[in-house]
Amino acid sequence: MAGLTVSLDTAEQTLLNTQLEIQTSSNNISNANNTWYSRETAVQTDNPPMWTPSGWLGTGASVTQITQARDQYLDGQVLDATSEYSQYSNLETQLQTIQSAASDSGDTGISQALGAFFDSWDTLSQNTSDLSSQSSVYQAAQNLASSIQSTYNQLDQIAANSLPGQVQDAVDQANSYISQIAQLNTEIVQSSANGAQPNTLIDQRYEAMDNLAQLIPVSFSTDSSGTVTVTTNTSGGQMTIVSGGTGTDISTSSAITGGELGGLLQAQTDLTGYMNNLDTFASTLISQVNNLPEPDGGPEIFTGTDASNITASTTFLSGQSSADLASRALAIANLQDAQVDFSDGTTGTLQNYLSNIQEQIGNDTQQATNNSSFYQSLQTELQNQQQSVSGVSLDEEMVNVIQEQQVYQAAAKVVETVSGLMSTVISMVQPATG
Repeated sequence: MAGLTVSLDTAEQTLLNTQLEIQTSSNNISNANNTWYSRETAVQTDNPPMWTPSGWLGTGASVTQITQARDQYLDGQVLDATSEYSQYSNLETQLQTIQSAASDSGDTGISQALGAFFDSWDTLSQNTSDLSSQSSVYQAAQNLASSIQSTYNQLDQIAANSLPGQVQDAVDQANSYISQIAQLNTEIVQSSANGAQPNTLIDQRYEAMDNLAQLIPVSFSTDSSGTVTVTTNTSGGQMTIVSGGTGTDISTSSAITGGELGGLLQAQTDLTGYMNNLDTFASTLISQVNNLPEPDGGPEIFTGTDASNITASTTFLSGQSSADLASRALAIANLQDAQVDFSDGTTGTLQNYLSNIQEQIGNDTQQATNNSSFYQSLQTELQNQQQSVSGVSLDEEMVNVIQEQQVYQAAAKVVETVSGLMSTVISMVQPATG
């Protein structure tokens, strides 16, 4: 009778195991499209055997834990690629916006206005008394000053309003995820202490880290308690942002060197350089033109000090003799091809300096595009590898469900058979009633 009882208990445990396995497979199937979900497996462990006169007799198995298929090294690589792609993708977007604001094809923009300015002086040098030529010079000077100042103002709008707003939004979002990861650390420790398997919380924490990696660089390590320590990269080195249940906020001055925030900060740095170059061009233009043909060349043509405040006088032709005006007009016209010294230590023509600004913007944008494309491909490749380890295969899960169904049916048959045998034994030992 004892053997039948053990068989019944073993079959019952098998039914319970199979229910857990089917529930696990069902959960896997339900999360098949969840990028951050890690496939779960019900792990069975042999029950202690029972001694019988015939030797040790097995008593089945029990589900002892539900494990996750997660590769932390691969997870870390995915987070790195995610951060790199986000950095260059956002940098590319910002530089394209800057490139559009500073658009200068040669047919339009500052280059066109600069060429028209020199051409108007060349025409005036041939007939200084021609009112139409004088009017053209005034108009060309005003157009050039307006084009420089307009371009600068558009860039300044991005530098003063657009980029700082996006930087602050990225910082706020990152701090929200940092707080969430720290809270999940606490919940995971509490859940583990109560004997539960916190797989769902671990998935949620990885999702938060993946979202954080899009904003800033993320590296992590896991200790024996299951909590993660998260660090990020700054220009000054590694910065710990999550330790146990404590999160440390970043700020707009944290000098993050990756992720969306890193891309935005790099765009700010690049933009500052472009604006400084445009200031250098404008200040050199002002000093060179105003000081021709002599250091005190005559009435100022341009006023202001740089690209932000350059303007053109409306009376710079007044009060000059025909000879002085002719000399000045020719000197300014010849400036178009002259080599001049710029305040940043470079030497070249005004047109070439202007072209170099455009070339630098274009090169930086193309480099960001190339890096964005590379890291997007790398991210996709690593995510595919990650899914091959942690992702859910519907075909595999369907096979598991069929196998679990067969095991359940077999165990149920054992219960039915053992129950029948026990009923027979009981009927044999009970005294007959008359």
